[in-house]
Amino acid sequence: MTSYKPPSSMENTALNTSLFENLGKVFYAVATADRNLHDDETARLKSEIETYWKPRFSKAPYSMAYYIWHAFERSRSSKLPAEKAFEEFTSFFKNEPVHFTQEIRDLIMDTANSIAAAYADKNKSELILLAKLQLLLG
Repeated sequence: MTSYKPPSSMENTALNTSLFENLGKVFYAVATADRNLHDDETARLKSEIETYWKPRFSKAPYSMAYYIWHAFERSRSSKLPAEKAFEEFTSFFKNEPVHFTQEIRDLIMDTANSIAAAYADKNKSELILLAKLQLLLG
């Protein structure tokens, strides 16, 4: 897989920030699809960021992959409902499809599946959300 090449302009850096923040929201939505957030799920996201996201996006400014974690934490602290987090991700995805390369789409699904399986495997709520995410990403 190739590394993500961030756009060079300042406007696009803001857009990149939005991309990674929305990834944090969708991962939060998966983790809280059953209305519970387990330590195993947050630990899995941290591991996924370190293992897969950070190395692939190392050329992005300021380790953009960490915006995933920050958005996840903001969603948790504000008690954002999973449905709302998923709606916000969906809206961003539909408005900015060019930023979702096949590599990013695959990585989103891999990470989402990993988070859902982190605590007692996948439950019905998580499976439904994963199916919606798969349909959205194509």
